[in-house]
Amino acid sequence: PESAIYQIIGGMAWFEYQRVIRIREQGANRVVGDIGIGYPGGFNPFNIDYSPEEYAEKQLQEIKHCRLAMIGAFGLICQAANSGTDVVSQLSPAFAAPEYAAKAGYFLPQGI
Repeated sequence: PESAIYQIIGGMAWFEYQRVIRIREQGANRVVGDIGIGYPGGFNPFNIDYSPEEYAEKQLQEIKHCRLAMIGAFGLICQAANSGTDVVSQLSPAFAAPEYAAKAGYFLPQGI
């Protein structure tokens, strides 16, 4: 666990260093949040070819989803602080099979 913290800090430092380099290279014309991953000519392991409009739409979708995830994580942390149970204990019932499904199988129609 202790080495994991150093790995996380090292990864964060690398991203921040790359951000500072890009700010110096691009100057006033920089794109906010650009770390060079996924942009045209950048890291693209699946060879996804989007038009500039599609790419801008995908960026907007990613930002919206990340903001919702941050709100959800904040809610879990607040609930953990108020209830005294940790986040894993809060989420574990969501992944457990219902009692009736374990006894006799799951016979509810699809879509319910």
